[in-house]
Amino acid sequence: MIRDEAGRKDIQNEYVRFLRGLFKGAEPMKYISLAYITGILPMIKFKTQSALNNFDEFTMLDAGQMAPYIGFSEEEVKALCQKYQMRFDEVQKWYDGYFLDDCHVYNPKAVVSAMTRKKVQNYWSQTASYKSVLPFISMNFDGLKTAIMEMYSGSEVEVNVGSFQNNISSFSGKDDVLTYLIHLGYLGYDQYHRTAFIPNEEIRQEFQTVLKEEKWDELHRMEKKTKVHECVIEKYKKK
Repeated sequence: MIRDEAGRKDIQNEYVRFLRGLFKGAEPMKYISLAYITGILPMIKFKTQSALNNFDEFTMLDAGQMAPYIGFSEEEVKALCQKYQMRFDEVQKWYDGYFLDDCHVYNPKAVVSAMTRKKVQNYWSQTASYKSVLPFISMNFDGLKTAIMEMYSGSEVEVNVGSFQNNISSFSGKDDVLTYLIHLGYLGYDQYHRTAFIPNEEIRQEFQTVLKEEKWDELHRMEKKTKVHECVIEKYKKK
């Protein structure tokens, strides 16, 4: 609701009033002892602090004790690879990279698809469209393009996730965009060093599609530089 109806304040306010009516105050507690709500994005914070402040949130930024259950753990993936005779190192390269507290978490949909199809490839595009994040990546915020290109090249970038309000229509800087991408799974997050990064090969290919769609000159220069570097290495090996 918050993401798909970002421009409709009336619908969003109605949704917040609905949640408040369900869970806020003494009356709902007569009938509800515990409610568990799932979703991709956290509760909206903008102008709702007093309305929706009685939730405990477990997110991609701080999963707490729920971390082992958000995706497949590394131990579970190793067992699946052994059962389905798949190479763990390949599965790890493609689908690992989400570090929640001390847990390595894998994309469960991608792992299941890889095991059942006996093929390691990009399954992300079957469940999520890069076109939904393209407008945000293309926002003209200072430092956003540089941050994305650094992550695309394999580096980590610092990100301030504390200012995120989950109000898509009022993003005010690159940190809001990067935090949004972390929640959607397009970026991994190191909560100890407060850095964002592209978690695995599957997501890296998604970014490659987005950047080529936007015809970023930075991507073309990087790929050209990489090819020249690889040619030099290959020439040196032949000597």
